[in-house]
Amino acid sequence: EKTFTLFNKRVPLTVPGQVLNGICLRCHPEEQLAASVTAELSDSSNNTSTRSISVGKMMAQKLKFSKKKSETAPCSEESDEPRGSSSSITDHSTSYLRRMTPRPSSLTEDLKDAASIMQQLENYQIDDEHHSKCTDEVNDTASTSEKDALQALNQQDLSYADIVNIMAKNPQLAVMNEGLYALSLIHELDSNTAEETVNYGGFDVIINAMDVCAKDGIAQVNACKVIFIACLNGENVQLDIARAGAMKSLRNALESFSDDEIVLEGCLLALSSLCIVEDNIVYMLEGDLIDQVIITMNGHLDCGGLQEHGCVILGLLARNVEARRRISKACGFNSIVISMAINHGDVEVQCQALTAVRAFCAIDDDSCKVLLATSGAVSAVLEAMKAHPDLNRVHEIGCDVIRLLSLGRNDDNYRLLGENGAYTVVVRSMWSHSQNIAIQERAVEALAVLSEHSNNVPVILDAGGIEAVLAAMHTFAESPHVQIKGCAMLSNFASAVDSIKVKIVDEGALDVIVMAMVLHSDNEEIQVRAVILLRKLCIKENVQRMITANISPVITVVEETLGDKLHEETSYIVAQLENAG
Repeated sequence: EKTFTLFNKRVPLTVPGQVLNGICLRCHPEEQLAASVTAELSDSSNNTSTRSISVGKMMAQKLKFSKKKSETAPCSEESDEPRGSSSSITDHSTSYLRRMTPRPSSLTEDLKDAASIMQQLENYQIDDEHHSKCTDEVNDTASTSEKDALQALNQQDLSYADIVNIMAKNPQLAVMNEGLYALSLIHELDSNTAEETVNYGGFDVIINAMDVCAKDGIAQVNACKVIFIACLNGENVQLDIARAGAMKSLRNALESFSDDEIVLEGCLLALSSLCIVEDNIVYMLEGDLIDQVIITMNGHLDCGGLQEHGCVILGLLARNVEARRRISKACGFNSIVISMAINHGDVEVQCQALTAVRAFCAIDDDSCKVLLATSGAVSAVLEAMKAHPDLNRVHEIGCDVIRLLSLGRNDDNYRLLGENGAYTVVVRSMWSHSQNIAIQERAVEALAVLSEHSNNVPVILDAGGIEAVLAAMHTFAESPHVQIKGCAMLSNFASAVDSIKVKIVDEGALDVIVMAMVLHSDNEEIQVRAVILLRKLCIKENVQRMITANISPVITVVEETLGDKLHEETSYIVAQLENAG
């Protein structure tokens, strides 16, 4: 049995009919009157009460939330308002946190009436066996300490530590359930409280509560919210929650509630926040948790939030060799591609799926690239870019995925990229996002890699690749990366027939190259690539244009600084220009 070190906090004592928030009602009867009036006002208010909705009424409403799409579902009008808000997370995550769950207990005024409350609950039709069972605990035989704990959890403005303390001291199912609910309403957990919770074993209490309420879907949803919100406070918290056994508890919930998308979405949301820390991946390798994640994704393809969080998990697991092997064995790459196809209009799903694909492609393992390509990733990535032409995130990640797939030098990947029109999509992306340096850098590099394959040159040429790259080099003249990759791409083109070399010069390449050499005179790689490119462009048809563009002075400077490395190239260029003059 677990034991927990408690926070050094004091919770005001409340004994129904005797003590209220530490105040003796015999000595101060006015406090009882004030409490009664407040309760009556709360009950009569028009959906403005934050703590007075009975579980019977809320359960009768059968709070079945709509499947996660790109829209944010409104909160239930009769649900408790969250304590704070979260803004540094995705739309799906925010929507999930705002979807309120019913309060586990209806103990809002006087726990002495527990029997009558149970009679009231019998008047409601509650037919969801997976949802809150805690009302079974609220009856005549409930212990005084349990009733006191539930009453205390009904108080307004309890701190995070207060709630955890009450849960630790009263580990009964009803108290744990109510405590998870109360914690789930705290949407902003400050870092000091989070660290204190770590130091005093508070997350052990929370994960234990999740296990105690393992058969209660609503409790699992609340626990997932609590885990996710806590994880926003960084690595130390994430490590402690995983150490406390969160992965095992979440895995059990995935299996127990395999048909409940709300629970499943919460589990994947919590797991995605725990997997951020690479050291936590070891817990993901215990048992069949990775298989369960993929099974969950495959079983609920049109649940956008669930798919988003599932893709995040798979992308984070790409860092681990064994995790990649298991994902591959369980056909996880297919799950990502199918998710993109089914949820083509959901921006968050597309971005997280693209990020996952990029994570696998970035690993020095060509087998991942091949498996992704054969799973349909190339088509899925390009379709996402076509479907969302104005979204920077989609195009930045998409261009990077194409670049990484090209790096594998795999003929099948090159073929798939060509057959699916990757070159045209990349060039269009450059024109549509001409002022976005991140997209330009990745797109230019993608074209540079793709143009290394001579068969791709005519296709990129027809798509307008030369013009797009020169425009990027001109717009982002101060970016070393754009200049390096731009020169590399143009150099690949200049290795082809003379007509292409003339076209490069006709499009204004010489002015762009000279500007790059002048602005980046101390960057050796730019100087080397620029001189090699000029050497290839230095044919009879272009010589006069090179003289007009003042190529000689920059070549002279390079001869003085890098003569040993580029002597052959600079000598040839100088000789051709002098002979023409």
